[in-house]
Amino acid sequence: MDIAIAWDVTRAAGDWVIKDGDLALDSSLRSAVLVSLFTDRVAPETLSAQDTAVGLSPASGAAGGKAEDIRGWWADAWADQPIGSRLWQLQRAIKSGQASLPREIEAICYEALQWLVDDGVAQSVVVAAQFSATNRQAIEFSVTVQEPGRNTPQVFLFSWAWEGL
Repeated sequence: MDIAIAWDVTRAAGDWVIKDGDLALDSSLRSAVLVSLFTDRVAPETLSAQDTAVGLSPASGAAGGKAEDIRGWWADAWADQPIGSRLWQLQRAIKSGQASLPREIEAICYEALQWLVDDGVAQSVVVAAQFSATNRQAIEFSVTVQEPGRNTPQVFLFSWAWEGL
């Protein structure tokens, strides 16, 4: 068990759940998936061809300015593998008519969740993303995690929406 995290799609933020004046508990796997996907991973120095295809641009600009925002978690300075995902970079992506955007989200999610397989927490992770049928400013994606020794995988459903569209 781990501390329960509630994800608020509207605010694009997670928060710990309080129940009866105490921190609520939830599945450790669910918490690991939420932290892996929705913690801002540091931006890479060089973008992949797929990143460029959806309109991502590398950070540039004055030191300390918004254009140079590479985010990341401070403790990653001592880690072999950074924590989190680069979903935050999609704020700068081209949304309209981009068939490649769901594939980019899948790739970013796989990158963020690969540690589950590497560390033996999961036997496999499958991500599927698509534009929302009800809100074209949002992408819905599922993460299916097959744990070793379990017959039934756990499925987590998420959506990601852009502000200002």
